[in-house]
Amino acid sequence: MGVKISEIAQRANVSTATVSMVLNNKPGISEATREKVIKIAKELGYSVPPFKKASHRNMGKIQLAIYRKHSKVVSDTPFFHALIEGIESKAGQYSYQLIIKYLSDDSDIDSIKKEIRDNSIDGMLLLGTEMEEKDFEKFVRMDVPVLLLDSCFMNINANYVVIDNVSGLYKATKYLLEKGHREIGYLKSSIPIQNFRERYEGYLKALAEANLTPNVKHTIPLLPTMDGAYEDMVRVLSRKPHLPTAFVADNDIIAFGAMKALKEFNVKIPDEVSIVGFDDMPFCTITEPKLTTINVDKNALGQLAVENLIYIMEREKRIFLKQPLA
Repeated sequence: MGVKISEIAQRANVSTATVSMVLNNKPGISEATREKVIKIAKELGYSVPPFKKASHRNMGKIQLAIYRKHSKVVSDTPFFHALIEGIESKAGQYSYQLIIKYLSDDSDIDSIKKEIRDNSIDGMLLLGTEMEEKDFEKFVRMDVPVLLLDSCFMNINANYVVIDNVSGLYKATKYLLEKGHREIGYLKSSIPIQNFRERYEGYLKALAEANLTPNVKHTIPLLPTMDGAYEDMVRVLSRKPHLPTAFVADNDIIAFGAMKALKEFNVKIPDEVSIVGFDDMPFCTITEPKLTTINVDKNALGQLAVENLIYIMEREKRIFLKQPLA
């Protein structure tokens, strides 16, 4: 029985996609990694043909297409800085050139395809945080492999790398339930985002398991920007509503804006109202009090996306995968 690529990958501590690229003499791999894989393959008895060194002129190219529908969520925040850093570092590790492009609702798909051909792009990472299903449909049949990052649409067969949103908000709600809270509200984005819909599902699931019904008056729509969430929450609080003992939020930015408003109305956090966010943004540790949040490894999410795109690019037949970041 011959040596399997997975055995070489495990011994070399790299992905099977990397091993495949090395053994097929494809560009996009650092020389140090290439030499290590070839050395281990030979040690395991794999017949490796002599290769010429890959030329930098043949370096592969990955396009990171950042889709902005309204720029209320995809903006200049630490979340997306860390995500792009992860993408850049992993692309560089595989010796791929990363080309960043910004897209919007009015981006012409034919022009995008032409640019991909003209620039010899090998694959596209599409940051779809602000995408709706209809926005993604036109990207499904591209001339190169496409992986949608940070969003997923179950009605479309495609390749995805996403955060495990349902589980994350489920855990956040369970945490509050275990602390004794029975009135748990939801600080919800007033702009529809697929990730946030999934997080709300996790919240409902945790409440249902505790035989609790969410109070619709405690689901508060807020603009998903720091200033917008603050201003919307001020308007809500000015009506002097009955507040739950705790809130979970679609993300940390919404939570932080709401906290600022609550403090202005002399609501003590966490004594009167507890809040749990999502994303583990850097400012969570400097808020007063510190914001409890669900950790998301943004850098790892970006690296995982590149790993999976390269895996897809190396397969001749069409495959679909959904890779959640737990």
